[in-house]
Amino acid sequence: MPLIALGASAGGLKPLEAFFSKAPAAAGWSYVVIQHLSPDYRSIMKSILERQVHLSVRHAEDGLKIEPNTVYLNNPSEFIRLEDDVFRARAYDEADGLPHLPIDYFFNSLVSRAADRTVAVVLSGSGFDGTRGAGAIHASGGTIFAQSLDDAEFTSMPKSIVKSGFADRILTPSEMPEIIGEIFQNGKVPPTKDNAAASRMSQEIQDLLKQQTNVDFSSYKQDLVLRRIERRQQLHGFRQLQEYGQLLRANPAAIDELYQDILIGVTQFYRNPEAIAALRKEAIDKIVKEKDEADPIRVWVPACASGEEAYTIAIELNESVKEHNPNCKFRVIATDVHHRSIDRAATGVYREEALEAMPAHLRDLYFDKHRDQYIIDPVLRQKLIFSVHDALTDPPFMHLDLVSCRNFLIYLKTEPRSRILSMFLFELRKNGYLLLGPSETIGSMADDFNCVNQRWRLYQKASDQPNLRRYHFTERPRGPARHDELMSRTPRVRHSMDDRNIESIELRNRDMLIKSYNALLKRYAPSSILITIEGRVLSWFGAASAFIDTMNNLADWTVEDIVHPSLHFAINVGIEKMRRSPSEPYSRRVKIDFELEQYQYCNITIEPLERTSPPRFLLVSLKLAEGDPTTAENQPIDLGATSEDAALLTARVAELERDLRLTEETLQQVTERLEASGEELQASNEELQASNEELQASNEELQSSNEELHAVNEELVTVSAEHELKIEELQDLNENTELVLGLLQVGLIILSPEGRIRRFSQLVGRAFQMQQHDINRTLEVVGPRFDFVDLKVLTDETLKSLKSQKSCGTYAGQDLTVEAFPIPSRTAGGENMGAVVIFHGLAPQGETEDLVS
Repeated sequence: MPLIALGASAGGLKPLEAFFSKAPAAAGWSYVVIQHLSPDYRSIMKSILERQVHLSVRHAEDGLKIEPNTVYLNNPSEFIRLEDDVFRARAYDEADGLPHLPIDYFFNSLVSRAADRTVAVVLSGSGFDGTRGAGAIHASGGTIFAQSLDDAEFTSMPKSIVKSGFADRILTPSEMPEIIGEIFQNGKVPPTKDNAAASRMSQEIQDLLKQQTNVDFSSYKQDLVLRRIERRQQLHGFRQLQEYGQLLRANPAAIDELYQDILIGVTQFYRNPEAIAALRKEAIDKIVKEKDEADPIRVWVPACASGEEAYTIAIELNESVKEHNPNCKFRVIATDVHHRSIDRAATGVYREEALEAMPAHLRDLYFDKHRDQYIIDPVLRQKLIFSVHDALTDPPFMHLDLVSCRNFLIYLKTEPRSRILSMFLFELRKNGYLLLGPSETIGSMADDFNCVNQRWRLYQKASDQPNLRRYHFTERPRGPARHDELMSRTPRVRHSMDDRNIESIELRNRDMLIKSYNALLKRYAPSSILITIEGRVLSWFGAASAFIDTMNNLADWTVEDIVHPSLHFAINVGIEKMRRSPSEPYSRRVKIDFELEQYQYCNITIEPLERTSPPRFLLVSLKLAEGDPTTAENQPIDLGATSEDAALLTARVAELERDLRLTEETLQQVTERLEASGEELQASNEELQASNEELQASNEELQSSNEELHAVNEELVTVSAEHELKIEELQDLNENTELVLGLLQVGLIILSPEGRIRRFSQLVGRAFQMQQHDINRTLEVVGPRFDFVDLKVLTDETLKSLKSQKSCGTYAGQDLTVEAFPIPSRTAGGENMGAVVIFHGLAPQGETEDLVS
């Protein structure tokens, strides 16, 4: 049965009305609407939809099977899911945490349904509920629709879907039913009956992908690639594959959309926890125990997607190192062909729901929480290297102890899969480990690996042979150049040459030449550092690596950050000379201080690599002085160069000081203004941050109230009318009470437990000239004064003893009785609620007659 699941939160009423106004009444579809509902408020969404749609509207109850042409609504304070098209409901639990995410919960249950008969729709709402569930549906091949951001009243939910790349179409709600109908109708129908034409068009589209993304999909299973292409074609509304091809030729954004769809990036922290436990026990712990301090562990995670698995392995490695070998070092190399995935993985920032499967103590140890996101520990982050790398064509990584490649080989053809496995065997050290996905096998290379854990596909390298094969030296073409263009540049050879001669020519023309150049550079070229005129380090060559330290600074490669401190002065002087007169190289002898009070003299030469003024790039050549350092120290130094350096730097400092003076006054004024408002902004910012954290935790619950206000406007009008009637009744009752008290000549004063006036009747107000502003005052300040009793003493005794008091006398020529009674507590053993003072015989008869009239 076709199913449309609609997730909506704040501002979701209007888009739901627009959607169902265009939804077919007899198409046999089933609809499930998931909203954020306040647990203590009765929603009238059912009655609203029943008035506007020609469909049956019901609430989803546990055990209820879905039916066609029916709209199901979730109940407040409940999660619902589908199991074999039967609803299962459970109440919210404290363990679920806040905010509750009922849309994600329901979307995740749809993964087991047929992808071509399931559509998920995300409408207006705050927060990010629905994003994770949409990702699961997207990975299973389902269709995701998001409301247009221009049309949504609250854009957070649909914007999160669009930003994550899970949205297949972005439409207004009124446009969605027609497109959904076309998908249900043509979802299983191939775009063309001519398979040969479809294959040719698919190949042309893959060529377009290769030109723009530099990724060759010819090694992937073609039926998988064709299904993804057809899926994008149908979602764009094209009936013919040729029409979709024309769109790709004209729209690079559509190519990028298809590129992301083909690269299925599904990963998570501690995916298959039993597999991670087996990897830790049977591989990682053994590697760590056997490693020497001087030999770091090297791990490669190809096709890492957004990096969750790479971080998982790094955490397990770090835990094993702390437990078994604290001096051991390791490095995790994580690669993927998708640039955006690598950028996201490199930041190390994940939402809270991404870490649900991770043990809580590891999450708290290796992540810092900032608002609703978790940031990886910087110390652990420095042990991972993220890089864009195509495992099929780029050069391999060598001397690896572990390769974790899960659920990547299943998308490849037989020959590329064998090539990848052979490359893993070539890269792994002796007794290195290989972890594959539970649906993958090593196939024909079973003799080269020993099976460590068959269930989780953990293998250990059994052979110590290098197993070097021809395709390990293939060079990936850069840019849009085609293979035939590259071959046209290769010297032609006789067709009679055998494969060994062809392979020799390939090696000579490619990798061997590069290796030869590297060897010649190491032997004859001086040790050098390549820098920019601004002092940023670009690269270094030869023994110059001894003067470079990037262990403590992976981001800022400047002379001050990574170059040996002894070279800073000379390089900075050289940079300044190149600014002024780049025609002549700058040379100087520098004393290099090493650890343990050792030093060495070094001749440094700085020269420009361009003839522009000033040059953009400089080459810093380093040559250690030969012989005994003591002898080198006694050699004469060019004092003129030192004086010139001092004068040069002095002039530079003077220029900088002048510039500083020119800007100092302006900066001072700006600083004073900023300081004046900075404290206010800081205080406001802290308050806003605190408020934002609290509001974010309960955002969905708060927005549900706002949503209900939109949805139940008619009901609120009714409730308001009822309240007005209640107010009128209370006013009438109050007037009647005052009338009765007047007829009975009884006046009332009600006191608080502290003896302050809380209320008095109209008769008392007229008799004792009391006004409204006397409320909350004591009887010492306002109130009647009697000759026969002290009213303050009488009421204090009543409040203290909790017993009634009575006194009689004459006031204004009439007999008057005053009684004070304690007000009992509403609960047993509760505190005193105050007292009530009753005056009998207060009003004259004339006033009573006026009151009656």
